[in-house]
Amino acid sequence: MKTFKKVLNVAVDVLIILVLIVSAFTLISVFSTTKGGEGVPNLFGKAPISVLTDSMKGDKPDNFNKGDLLICDVADENANNKYKEGDIITFRQDVDKDGNADLVTHRIYKVNEDGTYQTRGDNNVTYDQDPSATVVFSDIYPDDVLATYHGQKISGMGTALDFIRSPMGFFVCILLPMIIFFIYQAVRVIANAMAYSKEKGRLQAEEAIANSDLTEEQKQQAIAEYLASQKAEVEKKASAEAPPEQPKED
Repeated sequence: MKTFKKVLNVAVDVLIILVLIVSAFTLISVFSTTKGGEGVPNLFGKAPISVLTDSMKGDKPDNFNKGDLLICDVADENANNKYKEGDIITFRQDVDKDGNADLVTHRIYKVNEDGTYQTRGDNNVTYDQDPSATVVFSDIYPDDVLATYHGQKISGMGTALDFIRSPMGFFVCILLPMIIFFIYQAVRVIANAMAYSKEKGRLQAEEAIANSDLTEEQKQQAIAEYLASQKAEVEKKASAEAPPEQPKED
């Protein structure tokens, strides 16, 4: 039983550490965005970006699939970055035309004479700025580039991160485990306090008996009777809390 309790305590401690790490990662990725919240999450110069479509699906080493988590390099806002054809960049465009700019990670298809970029997903037939494209993007300026991708990714993790960032995911993966942890810790504190109180009472009883004028045999008997009474009290309490036995049917 003691071994089980130790294993349980260790498991709970490990779980809460993992929850805290995920919570910190999620909060930092949400609040530490570049360009006043209009950029990308910035974790020590790295931007974790979830892939929402298969526009860059392919057989090249730097291709990626829907649901992947890209580890991009955040663009230096103070540098005059120059990108070339073939670079994979992250920028914002209103893809679904809902008035909100979405993060897009595509390859530079062409560098225009004015220094702007035309982009394309490797899995798309047309480039993003093609007038015949389903969704036409505007030309991308160097200042529009938020991050660059160089092949670092975690397959499938983007979907999990998006779920954790959602209200339901935050509750299930972060808030609920935290609530369970605090309840468990409260129970542990109460149980330890009760055990300490019981042990303190036993020591006080033994000290009182030891300082009395009883013979050694009488002292041992008094201690035995005290321990027996404590055991009987515990058994009585456990019996009172146990559910009543159901009568057996003949």
